[in-house]
Amino acid sequence: MRFSYISIICSSNNLRISKLIGLAIIIIEEGNIISEFESFVKVVPRLSKAERAAINLDYSTIRSAPTLSDIAPEIIEIIENTSTVFIDQFSSSIFKKAFREIGYPAGSANIILDKVYKNYIKSTSPFSLYHAMELLKIEQPLNSLRDTCLAMEKILDTLNTVGPDNNFVLSSTEHERSDGNEIDFSNLPKSPGVYFFRDHNDQTIYIGKAKNISKRVRSHFTSKLKFELDLCRQTTSIDFEETGSEVIALLLEAYYIHSLMPKYNTLQKEIIDPYIITSKMDSKGILRIQLIQKSYSDNQNEFYYNRTSVLQKVKEVQQKFNLCKRYAGIERTAKKCNDPVFCKGICEGKEDKQTYNQRVQKALDYIFAQRPSYILKLRGRTTFEESLVLVKNGIYQGFGYIDKESNINSIADIESFIKFYPHNYFTARILDQYFKNTRPSLQNVIRLT
Repeated sequence: MRFSYISIICSSNNLRISKLIGLAIIIIEEGNIISEFESFVKVVPRLSKAERAAINLDYSTIRSAPTLSDIAPEIIEIIENTSTVFIDQFSSSIFKKAFREIGYPAGSANIILDKVYKNYIKSTSPFSLYHAMELLKIEQPLNSLRDTCLAMEKILDTLNTVGPDNNFVLSSTEHERSDGNEIDFSNLPKSPGVYFFRDHNDQTIYIGKAKNISKRVRSHFTSKLKFELDLCRQTTSIDFEETGSEVIALLLEAYYIHSLMPKYNTLQKEIIDPYIITSKMDSKGILRIQLIQKSYSDNQNEFYYNRTSVLQKVKEVQQKFNLCKRYAGIERTAKKCNDPVFCKGICEGKEDKQTYNQRVQKALDYIFAQRPSYILKLRGRTTFEESLVLVKNGIYQGFGYIDKESNINSIADIESFIKFYPHNYFTARILDQYFKNTRPSLQNVIRLT
């Protein structure tokens, strides 16, 4: 299981008025750091003088930091498909509140460290990192938010590995379920795929993905975390679907979670409305580029951007095709735009509308032409097949399986093997992350024209 250890700084201990001003995140899987993130956060509107005095930080550092809206897509990306760990409920609430205010569903914390710790030592005293580290004989400096994340990981890891005499620890044989029967693990494969935990009503209560289904499912039943204990007690049967590759497992997991809405899954239920790039002819006859955040229900065939990438793309074409910042949707002003270099004066009436509109259309064609179309060839479920993921103009179409000896002569032949699935924010992110984290060979990616 991947854990996101999240440490924050805020402006006040009053939840109602407190603002997030800094955070660090460390992603850890099986004791290894997978990724890290750390940043101060620019507060909008500014902090009051009293708030500045209370935080005991150089306020210029905060004023020069990015806003939460600017860094939110990256944060959401790295904590996806992880169990989030906060030091206390207040930190979790501040984090969730900050993201909710900018329109991002951050989900609830999976683990609150002080609750786990107090359950272990049977104490009602206020939780302290220093005291916990001293009691558990953990050495870790606490000079930064990153250090706090590492200390949290060491505390949780120590609590999860202490002896069975402690009430916090339960062995797999002590995982009582509602039916009193044992789960049969013997049929679980050691291959990639998606697995389903079902309750006594045969309702799916949890969906996960794994490189090794057998190993991952068993880890749920040997975990000592309250979330896992509750989940396993409610589970009466386990089903699975092999995929051959982890990428398809991720795609299929995202589809099933959003379709079935299992109660023990906290992420991928709420789909973040993405940005799309579109155009509109205004009342003056000028073709405008528009950046619109829209829901998926009426945009299944749109190419999606997050806040950062959509601005990057429009700024690129604005300069490449000498467009006006105002009419390209980059600046909001009723006057001329603030770009004497690339804008040729359409916002001042100095340029012919038809000439300008032609450049806008070329820019839109350029954006569309850059959207990739390809087939991703991955491992199949057996040695005799391979899996295919189809993407057209940046839109995920679905995946399928094909015998390695099959005779394929056209894209139509390949499409006959594809089972089509909806394209959404999460499928786009999964494929983006695959290409960021992997450098597939030319044999694995077939580019389509």
